[in-house]
Amino acid sequence: MGMAASQARYLGIQARKTNVEYEGQQVNQQRTALANQSANLFRRLLTLDVPTPPDQTDYKTSNYTFSDATSSDGTAVVDDISLNEGSNPQTYTVSIKRNVTVPQYSAITNQEVSVIQDGETYKLNLANGTQFTLNGPLSPISETYVNGFNELGSAAYQNSPDDVYYRYTNPATNATYYINATQTGFDPSVQTNQTVDFFTMMSGTESQYETITNATLGKSEEGIYTSIYWTDDEGTHSYNLTPGSEYDDAAYDEAMNQYNYDKELYEKEVADINAKTQELQEQDRTLELRLAQLDTEQQALQTELESVKKVIDKNIDNVFKTFQ
Repeated sequence: MGMAASQARYLGIQARKTNVEYEGQQVNQQRTALANQSANLFRRLLTLDVPTPPDQTDYKTSNYTFSDATSSDGTAVVDDISLNEGSNPQTYTVSIKRNVTVPQYSAITNQEVSVIQDGETYKLNLANGTQFTLNGPLSPISETYVNGFNELGSAAYQNSPDDVYYRYTNPATNATYYINATQTGFDPSVQTNQTVDFFTMMSGTESQYETITNATLGKSEEGIYTSIYWTDDEGTHSYNLTPGSEYDDAAYDEAMNQYNYDKELYEKEVADINAKTQELQEQDRTLELRLAQLDTEQQALQTELESVKKVIDKNIDNVFKTFQ
């Protein structure tokens, strides 16, 4: 290799070596940027608020109860006790809740049924295969029931207490069903399918609230209310109070729904951060491989550069020896 060729080769290798070093610096800068992004994601993960499920004990409120025959469970609940400012003697405004039994009516119209006779007993077969024992004919029935059925407005006719009805009771729900034979022409002796309407009556529970504005409360030395007394148009009412507590199920359910919503948001945020972190790690591994390639190329260029330098040095020595 001549002197000029060796020098050209040397300069070309040097330039390529410089480019490789520059590209290596760029790769390192990119890896540093990725590391900063990854650190930011980690800090973001640390700042996330982990949702905490609600504790049911936080939704427990203190109250007082007294025996009350008008309530379906035999007790009434006293809560929201507040002192009437300026009252002398002291009186209180209180809220009293009673659970009372109320009838609940519903109707199922245009149902196809069949009847089989078992001795003197009639069995009603529903379309879904369920079988009940029929009781009837019944007449008259309660006018309260009839009014409840008619208020539904589900049938094309008005029920009357004097109509003839057949009845069965579903033991699974304790609901009583009535078939108006007068209006629908239902006949248990007919063995073919018949179309009827079912009117349902079952007992439900409803909370009723009463506000007493002039209640007098007895209190123990420990500050616990022991009795309640008030008067109204119905007379005088006096009861002994028993301290207790009650869970606010509605508030707890609302808090649990909010927790489940927050938990889903949190899990999605964590999943997004993990996915982004995984992506950054994949990019970093790619850059790491590229950096290793550049390092290998740099070593090869350095070796070749040293080889060419030796050739140039040898050429220089030969030239100078010529003039000695």
